[in-house]
Amino acid sequence: MRLCKSAKLIGLQAKPFTEEKLLFMLTDGRVVGWRLFDCDGPVDFLSEVRWEEDVRLVMIHNTGSNSSPPYTAKVCPPLSTKNSHFYRPLLALGSNSGSILIVDLTTTKTIKEFTLHTSPVSGIEWVANRRIISFSNNLGGSGPIKNELYYTDINTGRYQLLRTATKDRDDVPIVGIKVSYLHQYFIVLLKDRPFELWDLKSLNIIREMPGNFPPVTTLEWSPTQNHPLKNAKFNKKGEETTISTEQSTNHNDGPIREHFVFTDTDGVVYHLMVEGTVIKEGTRIPPDSQTGLINSIAWRGDLMVLGDSTGHLSFWDLKARQSRLVPTGRGAIRKLLLAPGRNTQLLLVMFNDGVEIWDCAESEVLSSIKSSKIGEVVDVDWGASDRPVIVNESGAVHIMDVNLDTAPNPVTALSLHTPIWLPFIYNQKEMMNFKIYIQHMGWQDNWDMKCPKSCTPLIWDSMLHTLKLRDKFSTLSFLERCLVTAALYGDMVEWRLWQVLAYYLDQSSPLSSAFDIVQDNQSFLKDQVKSLAIQEKCRSTYSHRQHSIHRHILLGNTDKPVQLLLEVEQDSPNFYQDCLRASLISSVSDSEVAQSTIKLVATNLIANDHLLEGCQLLCLIKKAVDACRYMQNFHCYNEAIWLAKVALTKEEYLEVMKYYIDLLVNKGSRHLGILLAISLSFFDKAAEILLATKLVTVAAPLVESCIEAGKWPESGAEIKDRVFVEYAKYMVSLNNLEIALKYCDMGGEKGRQLGEELRICAQ
Repeated sequence: MRLCKSAKLIGLQAKPFTEEKLLFMLTDGRVVGWRLFDCDGPVDFLSEVRWEEDVRLVMIHNTGSNSSPPYTAKVCPPLSTKNSHFYRPLLALGSNSGSILIVDLTTTKTIKEFTLHTSPVSGIEWVANRRIISFSNNLGGSGPIKNELYYTDINTGRYQLLRTATKDRDDVPIVGIKVSYLHQYFIVLLKDRPFELWDLKSLNIIREMPGNFPPVTTLEWSPTQNHPLKNAKFNKKGEETTISTEQSTNHNDGPIREHFVFTDTDGVVYHLMVEGTVIKEGTRIPPDSQTGLINSIAWRGDLMVLGDSTGHLSFWDLKARQSRLVPTGRGAIRKLLLAPGRNTQLLLVMFNDGVEIWDCAESEVLSSIKSSKIGEVVDVDWGASDRPVIVNESGAVHIMDVNLDTAPNPVTALSLHTPIWLPFIYNQKEMMNFKIYIQHMGWQDNWDMKCPKSCTPLIWDSMLHTLKLRDKFSTLSFLERCLVTAALYGDMVEWRLWQVLAYYLDQSSPLSSAFDIVQDNQSFLKDQVKSLAIQEKCRSTYSHRQHSIHRHILLGNTDKPVQLLLEVEQDSPNFYQDCLRASLISSVSDSEVAQSTIKLVATNLIANDHLLEGCQLLCLIKKAVDACRYMQNFHCYNEAIWLAKVALTKEEYLEVMKYYIDLLVNKGSRHLGILLAISLSFFDKAAEILLATKLVTVAAPLVESCIEAGKWPESGAEIKDRVFVEYAKYMVSLNNLEIALKYCDMGGEKGRQLGEELRICAQ
């Protein structure tokens, strides 16, 4: 993957447990996913990779980011009876870089990204549920004005440039587009010039309005074809007016008459009718003396709302022939939007300093939010009749409720392909009871899947349905169920423990190199030799070469260190020293005098803070066990364990590891100590550490797995009884008497006494 200057790697994460997938996060906001493939296809587990074959990383997804804010936002047409079988709530976002993102509001995922415009996207309108019209211009930049108006099908990605530059159009930027509700026409609003009327079916311009046409400040189409305004004259008191509703008489196969209103700079409201290529002027309504410049109009049915630059809302009831002028006290109104739906009268009002939701029936504010809380608002829209969508200056999209105080995204509302398994949303007792249920219950045909008394039936049934337990666990052993349960519950510590235990109980699936010193010595040595070969190919500095020399000497190799030492340049300050070291390594003999001399020199070097050099000399004369002790005394435990695994005999190795496990437990690194105890088959020692750490929920399955595999030592009978008794007590705390009695019977004399007490209490 090649990265450019604007996209640097800032984060990397492997998939937990299986580790066959990688996620890269880049500085441009992208998240790139990769997966391991071998010659047979995608790999499911990193431990299954055959590195000697052709292994490669393949990009599986590239998630775009909401980059280059601010945005313009537009939600697709609302749900209706005509589109219910394919409807998806989609949000189109236009960015400053010229790209358009299509976001699914249900899953909050970016499903499409189109790079169409060469300048910031200024506006987007949906033509249907799968087509959009967008425009941009380089207003504010250098050079002549350049407009771009695109018609795009988001399903196929095909686009068409609608408006090409001409001499007359170069210096007039587009400031808005408005699509009619029947999707027959759309209007292109121009700055300081009359608008253009376009045919949406043929995508051709119908008419350019004459030069003496009134300047347009805002425009809105009628939501139906049945609401022309005729000879209307409004006042704020709702006194006698002449406003009527006429039915369109044109029901032929030709174009249907549609209506729109607009306002000019004087506040006059104009009503026009469009039918085919004919535009007819209807009514002119003079402005109210108290209103300012009209910035936005919202219209649905018999309700029309106008917002002005002084912060006034004018509510027009076309049926009752009344109008009300209500001050907001928030300054200029930038945008008005009525919520979708026939019976809703919610109005979304966008100001310079925030957003409000009004009840049009009562002409009062229902909720309000300011920019200081959510950030500067750049655009708003309705995602549903009760879900306003707010986009702020940082590019974040907030899907809120009517109260504007939360951003709801309930799990139950997500349209997911598979059920979600989230055990931690339940209370702790039910979560742990279900985990124990998966691990310990039998999986025969007569297995009882009924909810125990300690759990809620609804939650129990939900868990069973989500996991489809019988299909997944019917053939698994007890240890395998523990392993899968740890993965289901997202417990990485337990999962690693069960992986290590499974390997050392049956030696079936080898541990991957990620387990490092917990591997058996043969596998560890093999992986270290491979790693050392890779490091040699990539070495580029003197320190890298010295590291390779050190590792080869500890491994008992002499030819390779000599070769690396003789590669030193003649002008290097280390030339003389490296040549002497090469001569020493190649001339080491088995004579008693040479052995004694080298050991004496090594001891002096270690005493004078040259630990690594002294240990190298000890390894040259086959004194690796002494080198390990020196490393431990100087607290170089990682080096000591590394050397012990690759160079010591089994008895010497066990001696070093016992000391290291005790040290880890005393210093609080008990998890690694437990894994190392398991790797040495000290299962009773691992159980004892778990019990001392109060991890009885892990200790009991560990003991039971070892007993099932026939690997539990006879000397660990006392530890076994203590573990099972403590586990039975824990089951009692979870109100799980059935499993508690089972482990009482397995816990020796003390367990049987506890079991008798529990049976008496239960009666």
